[in-house]
Amino acid sequence: MQYQNQDNFPERIEYLVDKLNGPSEFARKTGVTLSTITRWRKGEADPSRSNLVKIAEVTGVSIEWLATGKIKEEKTTEEKPAGSLVSRAFERMQAMLEEGVSMIDSYSSINVSAGFGSFNEGITQPDGQEPYSDELLTSLGVKADNCAVFWANGNSMLPTINNYDQMLVDLSRKEIQGDRIYLVQNGESVWVKRVKMEWDGISLISDNKEEYPPISITGENAQNLQIIGQVVHIGHSLI
Repeated sequence: MQYQNQDNFPERIEYLVDKLNGPSEFARKTGVTLSTITRWRKGEADPSRSNLVKIAEVTGVSIEWLATGKIKEEKTTEEKPAGSLVSRAFERMQAMLEEGVSMIDSYSSINVSAGFGSFNEGITQPDGQEPYSDELLTSLGVKADNCAVFWANGNSMLPTINNYDQMLVDLSRKEIQGDRIYLVQNGESVWVKRVKMEWDGISLISDNKEEYPPISITGENAQNLQIIGQVVHIGHSLI
């Protein structure tokens, strides 16, 4: 069966979600969270290499069609076996790895609040990967194995961090130092804030101070506050 070529990846995902009878069934069969699928459908994120393979296997489409919108939608007997098929998506991945690019675990399902706080429940495993240049990681003084990728949600850290900005976080840097930005967790709430030690607790400080006053955490709550890691790089969208 031929499916019309498209450059729009969200439309291909939408087509496959419908093919599997909706988002819930798509999530169950692929092992991807509903929030991640929603980001794909909105064009806010792209799937990792492992998720491309899983989606192609579950839906019966070729990886090349899924990644690029080209060739036949359905696999045919004339195609090479899946084990010997090297799609353009994989070729690009391989080229990046050869050029010195590390794939870093990402957590698009975790709602990191650049606002007054976000609620996250039962999310502990990465749901994708993002490519980062080894040269950039070296210049930042971080190791790929110590890092993870998150996305900001909100405007409290403007102009430093925009809504939906991608954040590279060094999970090994948990000691509060100077005026640096950290991902912090208190219960199920996760914030991206500057962290300041006070005599009676901790203050979480936003860069957008006019709209977001400092959040004071004292007593036992301050003891329960966890530093997830330090934000070491921010990726701004140009659109």
